[in-house]
Amino acid sequence: MRVKPEPIKMTEVEKKEWSELYNYVKKEILFYDDNQNIPQNICRKLKGIRTGKFIENRLIENQAEYPYKIILYTFQICRPRILAALSGKTFESEMQQVNYICAIVKNNINDVYEMVKRKERNDEKVENMDTEILTHKAAHYQTKTKELKNDKLKNLASLCN
Repeated sequence: MRVKPEPIKMTEVEKKEWSELYNYVKKEILFYDDNQNIPQNICRKLKGIRTGKFIENRLIENQAEYPYKIILYTFQICRPRILAALSGKTFESEMQQVNYICAIVKNNINDVYEMVKRKERNDEKVENMDTEILTHKAAHYQTKTKELKNDKLKNLASLCN
């Protein structure tokens, strides 16, 4: 007998990030209007990206743990590539199209994840930087040429100014 796992509770931050991802995919990738919603099987596919699986299934062990914002960033970065790929293909079903889109996202998600982590580390370094040791000494210009002693050259120099 199979034991059904308990439902996973999402935090408020996760709910907000999921909503942003859902709306982005709905409007910018699938081009749905306000009267349409994304089918449940496509939502499970999107949630599967989060855990590194083909489709969200709590009976299968998670392979990854990407925040929804990373998935959203990946969709945003890959959007031109996704739209270009979709324009040249015909699909038998919407699910086949979504599988293709998700394959593009999955192939790029680790690069986006690393970019975000690198940015966070750099931001942390900047925050922790000791600015007390920084000083600013203004440079003063000192002329190194001597004054022209030749009157003809002085006249030429004054004409140029």
